[in-house]
Amino acid sequence: MHARRLVFAMTLVASACTSGASETTPVLSPFAIATTTPATTPATTTPATTTTLAPAATTTTTTLPVGTLEEDARAVILAGLPGTTLDNATAEHLAAGGRGIIIFTKNMSSAGQLSALTSAMACAAGGEILVAVDQEPGRVDRLAKVGLPSPDPFADRETFISESEAMATEMIGLGINLDLAPVVDVARDSNPVLVGRNFRSDPEVVAQRGTDFISALQQAGVGTTAKHFPGHGLSTVDPHLVVTPIDAGLEVLTETDFPPFATAIAEGVGAVMVGHPIYAAIDPDNPASLSPAVLDLLRSEFAFDGVAMTDAFSMAGVREGTTLGDIAVEALAAGEDMLIIDNPSEVEPAVQAIIEAVNARRLDRDRLAQAAGRVRRLAMSVAPVECGS
Repeated sequence: MHARRLVFAMTLVASACTSGASETTPVLSPFAIATTTPATTPATTTPATTTTLAPAATTTTTTLPVGTLEEDARAVILAGLPGTTLDNATAEHLAAGGRGIIIFTKNMSSAGQLSALTSAMACAAGGEILVAVDQEPGRVDRLAKVGLPSPDPFADRETFISESEAMATEMIGLGINLDLAPVVDVARDSNPVLVGRNFRSDPEVVAQRGTDFISALQQAGVGTTAKHFPGHGLSTVDPHLVVTPIDAGLEVLTETDFPPFATAIAEGVGAVMVGHPIYAAIDPDNPASLSPAVLDLLRSEFAFDGVAMTDAFSMAGVREGTTLGDIAVEALAAGEDMLIIDNPSEVEPAVQAIIEAVNARRLDRDRLAQAAGRVRRLAMSVAPVECGS
């Protein structure tokens, strides 16, 4: 896999985005492109013709929770489930080490049903889990199905924060402890993916609203996810449907798309979702979610040590011409920590593909352990989903 390593020198100003800052206050200094390139870690090979994929660069400085090979392979999957009750396959996945479930509207019928479902998940897991949902300010608010709408992204700031805090409290009551939001892409022109989902076209406003949302939810115990790194604002086609190229130069990305992510990371966002577009200026050969160069940018230059998460693997923008098992292994080798496998029937094949890749030395065991450890650490840091609540 080809990868170009890029370095960006970035500086957060001392007054970077606090809960009391005004919306017009600049929160980041401009990024500048550095002229030096760090040494790369060479890939190694096994005695056969199999190539061991080199682990991505890391900034991990703390001891991460550990598990067995199977537990780690299951922990890195954010799994979909088929219905409104906990099915046997998902229960078994959780009992064997699964640590994350993603909820869609098809999995909800009422607040009471959803609470019972998340409680059953916690009981099956027997430990900390992440129960995630796309609850974005704007039109993608899954929990509206059970009477919990998202905050109005265009409300005045005080109202937006208040609505975000109230929503977070209710999310905890439903057993939801990870929000796949906020969208901190800076959308320009007519964007088919982000219409009705983004805050504004001004990166300073996006950064401020994003950190207000992150702070409100995380103070209540709900983890948050900044998406879609490194910036989806210039996409002209939908990666749910087709491969999505973004041809912007580094100067454009640096000036407009990167700052809201840097601010979210400075605010302590728990996860960053990496999108599926192909960024010609960073790695012209791979979707961002499978790109060592993009993940190295996130780790080394944005200094992010939380959970790096893929967008959904059901999307055509990443699935074209490859298999689920291949992209699962590629994503982990590139530096991702959590893979959204939203099709329930693909969870077990993904687990087995990861285990087989480690055993065949195509995926570094320590890289998988690092990814699973970051997921477990995030699950331990958010409000617990109660068994029997």
